Parts: sequence; structure tokens; C-alpha cells
Amino acid sequence: MSVPSILALHGNLGSSEDWEALDLPNLKAVDLWDYAELDFFEMGHRLATDLSEGMERPIIAGYSLGGRLALHAMAIHPERWSGAIVLSAHPGLKEPRERHERRISDETRARKCREMKWEAFLKEWNEEGVLADSPVSSEQSTLSSRRLEIALAFETWSLGRQENLRSQLRRFHAPVLWITGENDRKFSALGDEMENVFPRFERRSIPDCGHRVLGAESRSLMLDWLSSATDEFTA
Repeated sequence: MSVPSILALHGNLGSSEDWEALDLPNLKAVDLWDYAELDFFEMGHRLATDLSEGMERPIIAGYSLGGRLALHAMAIHPERWSGAIVLSAHPGLKEPRERHERRISDETRARKCREMKWEAFLKEWNEEGVLADSPVSSEQSTLSSRRLEIALAFETWSLGRQENLRSQLRRFHAPVLWITGENDRKFSALGDEMENVFPRFERRSIPDCGHRVLGAESRSLMLDWLSSATDEFTA
């Protein structure tokens, strides 16, 4: 039985090439910066309709920001997907105060993205929180031409504007593979938490790895899961 197609979403300050470089079978990578004006609901709906047109019940895959958008598509249209691969993603803040504070910080990031010299902005971004000490893609420097779309995405897709999706995601019954880096304690804890949300859930951690997990190790985990879960995708 063939593996379903994969609709893949990159992370913040990333590009569709991040997924294409993994050379996974039947993969279509979306350039998120083409859709930064859409809110979470609109983007989730687009992913389940025209952006996956012609794909018969694909697997949706997303890393970090792309993972959060994938979770919205899974919550809004759970029947559309035969499975999901989620890497280093957040299911949503629980407290209104946290969401308010995050919106403010992301508005500041958006302003800096528009106004700072690109290399200076990238340096500051890559030194933040969970991203510190993670390998940096050389592709980031080529994204300066998309800085207005990226800045907009900081606002429209701020974690502070994202719903807490835990309850809605309980309706998602297809297989889920959730990957985090061993050294990323915050997102590892969130990944462990999701075992109580999804009924068909597989949890994997990459040793000696931080937040940025798209690479050879995650590719191997994804291929193993795609092979072992083939029969489940039609269940």
C-alpha cells in the first residue's frame, strides 16, 4: 500500500526548501509567506481545501510555526487528514494573560523585522530562548525579500492569537507522530502532554537536539513511522 501524500509547513524564518531538502516521498511544501495575511481559521481552512487540492486524504506535517498552523487545520477539518507529523509545536497558551503578553512581544518582533537591518534581526532572533544554541539555516539570509510578509506573520500567527486547541484536537483520530529535541525542555513537556489528547499518538525525541529538529534524524523517524503506520492511514 502506498504512503499518502504529505502537505508540509515550515517554521518561522524558514522556507519550503527546509522540507524539500528532506526528500520525503510524495511531499508538497507550502510557502507560508504567501498567506501571511490570513488568520489561523482562514489558513487552516485553506490548508484543508485549495492548498491540498488533488491530494487524497494527505498527511499534514508542520514544524514549529508550521506545526501550529497544522494543528489548526487538524482541529477545523479532522476528517481531511489521514495522519499528522508535528515537530516542536505549541498547542496554544492556556491563560489570557499569557496570550496578551505574547501578542505584545510578537508585535515588537514584527516591528523589528520591518525596521532592523536583516542580518541584525536574524542574529537577535536566533539568540532568543529555545532557538539559542540550535543550528541556523543558511537559507535565512535569503529571506530578506520576504521580510514584510514575515513581519505580518508575527502578528497574524502570533501564539498570543492562537486558540488553546487541546480540546478541539481530541476529535482528531488519525495517527499522529510528535517529534521534539531532547534538549528543548519546554516543547518536550508540551509533546508529552499531547499523549493525553490524541487517541493514536506516537512520541519521539531526538537526542542532543534543541528546538530545530528538521534534519537527518527527524527524516529517519518520519520514514520509519510512515512505513510502520501505513495500514493505519486508511483506518
